[in-house]
Amino acid sequence: MSASVRPPLAHAVDVVAGEDEARHLAGELAARLAVSPDVRGMQWDEGSASWLCTLAAGGRGRITLAAPADPASAAQHTHRLVAVFEQGSPAEAEAFFTAVRHLPFTATEIAAAVAELPLTSRLAERWPHKPLAPVGVLLTIHHMRDFLVLVDSLLALGVDPAHMTVIDKEYPYAHTHRVDAHLVYRRGIAVWRYRDLLEGIEDHIGRVAAAGKRSVIMDDGGYVLPAVLRDLPAHAGHFTGLVEQTTSGIRKVDGLELPVPLFSVAESDMKAMIESYGIADAAVRNTLRLLPDEKFEGQPALVLGFGRIGREVARVLAGRRMRVAVFDTDITRLVAAHEEGFLTGRVLTDLVSTHRPRLVIGCVGQCSFGLEQARLLPPGAFLVSTTSRDFEFALEELREGSTAVTDRGVLGTSYQLAGGPEVLVLGHGMPINFHYAESLPNRYVDLVLAGLAAGAVALSGGDERLRPGHNVAATNAILAESGIVDDYYRLYGPAGGGGRG
Repeated sequence: MSASVRPPLAHAVDVVAGEDEARHLAGELAARLAVSPDVRGMQWDEGSASWLCTLAAGGRGRITLAAPADPASAAQHTHRLVAVFEQGSPAEAEAFFTAVRHLPFTATEIAAAVAELPLTSRLAERWPHKPLAPVGVLLTIHHMRDFLVLVDSLLALGVDPAHMTVIDKEYPYAHTHRVDAHLVYRRGIAVWRYRDLLEGIEDHIGRVAAAGKRSVIMDDGGYVLPAVLRDLPAHAGHFTGLVEQTTSGIRKVDGLELPVPLFSVAESDMKAMIESYGIADAAVRNTLRLLPDEKFEGQPALVLGFGRIGREVARVLAGRRMRVAVFDTDITRLVAAHEEGFLTGRVLTDLVSTHRPRLVIGCVGQCSFGLEQARLLPPGAFLVSTTSRDFEFALEELREGSTAVTDRGVLGTSYQLAGGPEVLVLGHGMPINFHYAESLPNRYVDLVLAGLAAGAVALSGGDERLRPGHNVAATNAILAESGIVDDYYRLYGPAGGGGRG
């Protein structure tokens, strides 16, 4: 018999909703649990005002809708759904909490996100003729509240929810499970995990092709098209084009012979001018949030890569009074960093050895820092990535070169390097701006999300300027013609008032 969980385990989810809506949401969760094959029965306990969940293998959990003990410490209309696993095996506990975490957002929460994304939420007013009705859409976008507003706008632009598929990257976002639950339970959209990427792509193609349609890919990190070209080349013709949001995604398709047009929001003037600072600021803010007791002012930092994000990260760190060094293999970028006043060097190991950074932030988009450099760091140094997935640091190399590797939970993984210092890879090497966070404020990311939709509309309509391969000039022209940048300026420019009202 497997060991029983002791002491009881608890998980709480805060939702913002009216009283009736919160009770309805909790009741829906209880009803879903009641029909789960892992559950023997659900019973309402009047005395404790909670649902008692008896699991098929004999375990027991309880769900209660509560209110914060100190209302002033939470947002107005916050309700707290508390799940307690009282007895049973760890496997039963995991099944119980998995169900509880998959809680859709309330109408109140979605309305707040819609108000924060005026450009994205009003796209159907810009294109009322439902230009996306002829296509399916396959999305690999970050699982945050803003994504749900984009999805709703794509549906309003004509996409049939049965012809939409979402790939969950499996990052530890602040609301990963709630986003997935909302897509499935509120919108009827198929969600596949990144670990099952190929199966998800094939399932999507089968559903959409059966309806006589082709699909647009909307990607954030180059996940889908390279996988199709590598593993499913016979299906490449199903897709009409790719909208890519990130530079790391562009790198993954560089060198590939693209059979479809690439609408490169990642390389657009619009994104370069507006989003880079926000990403850099979010990365630094989340780093400081995870390390609230560290003092970084006056300490040495190293930024790897002086592209759009790296440049802004270096500036933000300098604004935090850190002594910032920059390394880039591109000599032009290195000269630019030097002329902005940052310490630079042509050889990374030499720069690490002389500068001795306490904080290293990787912005290259591929492996940029390994065991040789890590051994030169001072004790207690931190490695932080802004790159999609965990590619920035040679983590396996660090592991093999360590006498001890310790999982530090939400903080990340620490490596006691043989013959060297102990270093902490924050967030386990995943992009720090998304690590249990929402990254950019919604009003900040609004323009980029609207730009992604503009790309999908252009690809669906067969804009003749979009040819197989990169289309940076055409992307810039189409985004400028769409009017979304003009609207952004009207909202947040000198007379805009911040988009409220």
